[in-house]
Amino acid sequence: MGLTILPGFLGLQSDFDFLSPLHGEVLVGYSMGGRLALDLLQRQRFDSAVIISAGLNEPDPARLARDEAWARRFESEEWSSLMRAWNAQEVFGGHVVERHEEDFDRAKLARQLREYSPAVFPPPQLERIETPILWIAGERDAKYVDIAKRAVARLPHGELWICPNAGHRVPWEQPDALVARLRLFLDLH
Repeated sequence: MGLTILPGFLGLQSDFDFLSPLHGEVLVGYSMGGRLALDLLQRQRFDSAVIISAGLNEPDPARLARDEAWARRFESEEWSSLMRAWNAQEVFGGHVVERHEEDFDRAKLARQLREYSPAVFPPPQLERIETPILWIAGERDAKYVDIAKRAVARLPHGELWICPNAGHRVPWEQPDALVARLRLFLDLH
């Protein structure tokens, strides 16, 4: 019971410690973790779920090639230059999350990029998900705002929130606004 957190790629459970005051059986998935949460929600019901900055697993050969290139870099590149390159991706809009190599197993990271790539992981059957879902995207994250709108239109019990003044990393760019919006959602569900 309580919060079940599925962090994104390079995510740590401790990244979401600021959500600990929230109560209720809720599944929270961010980015890659959001895509994994959607897969879980097709098989298991929760009281509610929150999906943040997640895609929909659509076949894309270019994405598959990018994920393979990143996987190879995670297997071999020097950590600090790798993290600079990772954080410099356009999707993050200049927002940096510091990560330390000792917190990760590089082989597992490479495997995650290969096995959970949105280009190979099966697309979710959103219409089958009965759990009430709050789908969140940052207003500066245009690609994921579009995905969120399309996803919520297909969900039987979906609600959309576009977080002001945030990009892809909503939980760290706007933590107070996120907690306030989650409280409102959980009070209703």
